[in-house]
Amino acid sequence: MDKLNETEVLQLIKDCVRGSRKAQHKLFKTYYGSLFTVCMRYAPCREDAEDMLNEGFVKIFAALESYQPTGSFEAWLRTIMVNTALDYLRKYRHDNEMVNYDDANDNVLKNYDENEALEKISIDELMALIQRLPTMSRTVFNLYVFDDMPHAEIAKQLNIKEGTSHWHLNFARAKLKEAIEKQR
Repeated sequence: MDKLNETEVLQLIKDCVRGSRKAQHKLFKTYYGSLFTVCMRYAPCREDAEDMLNEGFVKIFAALESYQPTGSFEAWLRTIMVNTALDYLRKYRHDNEMVNYDDANDNVLKNYDENEALEKISIDELMALIQRLPTMSRTVFNLYVFDDMPHAEIAKQLNIKEGTSHWHLNFARAKLKEAIEKQR
């Protein structure tokens, strides 16, 4: 579905707040694809991504009345969806993998040429590889790479140390690079 202009978005929000099922359906259809992509990045499988998406839309509809049009509506939606995904992962932790490192040592903090590796793989293949990462590493990778969150904020969100966030990011990068190299 085509993206909406600012006036259409504000009208759609008003209609949704008034309880219009048609408007709610339109909002869902308009943003389903981009928000489902967010959920797929965090979820270990499609079913979990669908659960995250459903929970996220429940939160979105409940919070629409409080939306302030000071920034991008889609960014506001994405923030809710990322937070929903993190809540979901905390609530339904699929693997109790928790690695804590007081300091990420210099051997782990490698500098990768990401562009070279990414040129060799399609976006669908990359998303499938990201989903295979351990939960915490996948979550840190997504927050840092796709959601542009700094390590200090990631550490706070996930209740881990900042060095642990660095470690998980670099572990994820190394695993992705290794998997990409195997596909060549």
